[in-house]
Amino acid sequence: MEAYWKEDIGKLSLNEICRRSGISKPGLYREFSNEDGLMKAVLIRYQEQVLNPVQQMLNSEASFRKTLDSLVSFATSASCHHESPIGCLFIKMRESRMYLGEATRSQVDFLEEQGLAAFRKWVERSKAKGEFSANMSPEFAAIYIDAQISCASSRLARGEEPKIVKNILSVAFSMLG
Repeated sequence: MEAYWKEDIGKLSLNEICRRSGISKPGLYREFSNEDGLMKAVLIRYQEQVLNPVQQMLNSEASFRKTLDSLVSFATSASCHHESPIGCLFIKMRESRMYLGEATRSQVDFLEEQGLAAFRKWVERSKAKGEFSANMSPEFAAIYIDAQISCASSRLARGEEPKIVKNILSVAFSMLG
């Protein structure tokens, strides 16, 4: 997971992954069938470790502003976990779609739909409580929030200063409520 997260997905070879992890290529194939199976398994593990806590954050009963502040802090922290690479592996895989196999692309699509649905439901709940004041549909708001988080992740992965990226996100989200 860390190798895909840190490096260019299109340039990381299966032989190099086997070398680093100390397993044989036949052993990898027995466990995952192929590189596509490995990447899908990595993405599922990432979902469990990183994306599920974000879903829980969005499903909480906290106010829209508090949840938004938590989301911005999470998205712009130096890394999601203490020793994790910078940026978001899911967003990186989504942006590297051309290098992914069919199973991994399907998992990326599923996670993208799941994320947009979580953002939309969060906005709908916040609108019902009068906490979301922007004049936009929940569907568009979900796409807007996703786009801003994706841009922030890409900036962090390129090495931009987290504090600056956080300020950019704060300005981008200031009009939401």
